[in-house]
Amino acid sequence: MNSLRARIVVTLVLSILCVIGIATATVLWLRVGIEQREQRDYAQLVSEEILLIAPLFRDDEKDKGAHLGSSPRAGRPRPELTDLLQSQLRDAGSDLDIVVTQSAEAAHPVASIKFKSGWLAIPISDRHHPRQAAVYALAGWILLIAIGIVGVALWFAYRITRHLSALERVAATIDADGVVPRLPESGPAELKATARALNTMTARLKNAAESRMRLVAAAGHDLRTPMTRMRLRAEFLDEEERALWLSDLEELDRIADSAIQLVREETQREKSQLLRVDQVITEICRDLASMKASVTIMKMEAVTISSAPLALTRAIRNLVINAATHGGGAFVTVGLEDSTALITIDDEGPGIPDQSMSRVFEPFFRVDPARRKSGPGAGLGLAIAKEIVERHGGKLTLQNRSPKGLRQEIFFPACFAP
Repeated sequence: MNSLRARIVVTLVLSILCVIGIATATVLWLRVGIEQREQRDYAQLVSEEILLIAPLFRDDEKDKGAHLGSSPRAGRPRPELTDLLQSQLRDAGSDLDIVVTQSAEAAHPVASIKFKSGWLAIPISDRHHPRQAAVYALAGWILLIAIGIVGVALWFAYRITRHLSALERVAATIDADGVVPRLPESGPAELKATARALNTMTARLKNAAESRMRLVAAAGHDLRTPMTRMRLRAEFLDEEERALWLSDLEELDRIADSAIQLVREETQREKSQLLRVDQVITEICRDLASMKASVTIMKMEAVTISSAPLALTRAIRNLVINAATHGGGAFVTVGLEDSTALITIDDEGPGIPDQSMSRVFEPFFRVDPARRKSGPGAGLGLAIAKEIVERHGGKLTLQNRSPKGLRQEIFFPACFAP
C-alpha cells in the first residue's frame, strides 16, 4: 500500500464502489416502495372481487343450495396472502374471514371466504415474484461492475504512474559520480516539469563538480612554481634553516601531488578487467617490503574480481602504507567469504578514536593525537582509496581492534569462471 500506484487503484476502486453502492441502495429503496404499492394494489383488487361476490351469499335460505364447503380449501397455508387480504377487507369495513391456501397440484392459490352457511372457495392470482433470482441477478450485476472497476482503475493507475516508474528506474542508474542520466521530458505536465527540474539540477551539479575538480587541479599545479622559487631561495639560508624550509616545501609538494591525484581519480576512467586480487596484493607487499616497509602477508587465497588494475594497486598501496607507517606494521590477508572477496589489512597502532571514526575519509583529515603523523603523507590516502574502491563496486570499512590496532577491510564482489 506504500506505492503510489496501489493508492491510486484503491482510491479509484473505493470511490466508484461507494457511488455504485449508493446508487444500488437507492434502487433497492425505490424497489421496495414499488413492491409495497404493488402489494396494496393487489390486495385492493382481490378484496374488491370478494366484496362483489359476498352479497350473493348473504341470504341463508338461498345459500342452502349453493356449493359451499364446511371448511377452508385444503392445501398449504399462505399466511402472507391471508394476512394481506384480511387486512384489506378490514380496511374496507368487511367482517368476512378469509384463509388462503394452495395445493401442490394447483397453479394458483385459493381464497376461502367464510359465510354463515359455509366456506366459499375462489381461485385468485398469485403475487409471488422470483425474489431469489432477482437477488442473484443483482449480486452478479454488482460483481461484474466491481471487476470492471478494478480493471479500469488498474489501467488508469498504470497510465498515471508509468512515468514515475521511469523516474525511479533512471534514479536507480546513478553512476559513481552521482550524476543522474537525462530523463525523458514526457507525460503529464507535472511529470514533465519534474523531469525538466531534475535534468537542470543534474547539469548544474555536473558543472559544479567539474569546476571544483578544475580548481583543485589548477591550484595543485600552480603551487609548483612558487615552491620551486622558494627552494632556490632556501639554498641561500644557513644549513639549519634550509633543512626546515625544505622539509615544509616537501610536505607542500606531497599535498599538491595528492590533490592532483585525487582529482584524477574522480575525473579519469580506467577500464575494468578481471584481476587476481591475491596476485596484485602480493606484488604490492613485496614491492613495499623491498623498500624496508614493515609488511607481512598472512594468508592469500586465489580470488578474482573486476577492477581497474592501476587504480586498485593505488588504493591497496595507500592502505598498506598507512598501516605500515602509522600502525607499526601491516598484516595483509586475502580471502573469500560468501561470494565476496575480502581484503583485510591489520596493524598494531593506537587505532582511531571513536569520535573521529566518521571523519577518517575526509580529504586532508589527520587523527590527532591518537594516530600522530610519523611519516610522509598529505592526509588524502584514505580518501583516494575509498574513491577507487567504491567506484569499482567495492566497500571500504575501518574498525578498531582489541586491545589495540586498526583493521581496514575491503569488500569486492568475487567473479567466478563460467
